[in-house]
Amino acid sequence: MAVGTWILIVVVVGFVALQLLPHVLARGAKGKVVPEVEGLLGTAQAGARRVLVYFWSPTCAVCRPMSSAIDAVGSAEIVKVNLAEKPQLAAAFRVMATPSLAVMKKQGDAGWALQELLVGAKNEAQLRALLQSST
Repeated sequence: MAVGTWILIVVVVGFVALQLLPHVLARGAKGKVVPEVEGLLGTAQAGARRVLVYFWSPTCAVCRPMSSAIDAVGSAEIVKVNLAEKPQLAAAFRVMATPSLAVMKKQGDAGWALQELLVGAKNEAQLRALLQSST
């Protein structure tokens, strides 16, 4: 094979690996207690058993329609986090791509545990389904 073909193969494999990396790391974060959640919650969310934390970025084009869907749902159980303003939370939640949605569940006195980390845009129906299954 020619050198150009090998370079193309390496570039394609690298691109695919970078696309899959956030999903792989999200799986590894399940069940992790995230103490930083307490600082995000207001009085409405503090009494909830399950909270959705929506991570977005002002430079993310996909985040715009998802932010509209989040606003349309309008639930007090959803917390929006701008990663440009709070980049330290990305490490705490293992968020590597926006938009991402962390499903947090109250674990008694232990705090809030990451139940699921969803990477990619979700529509309004999917968000409502996540909230319905939260009980």
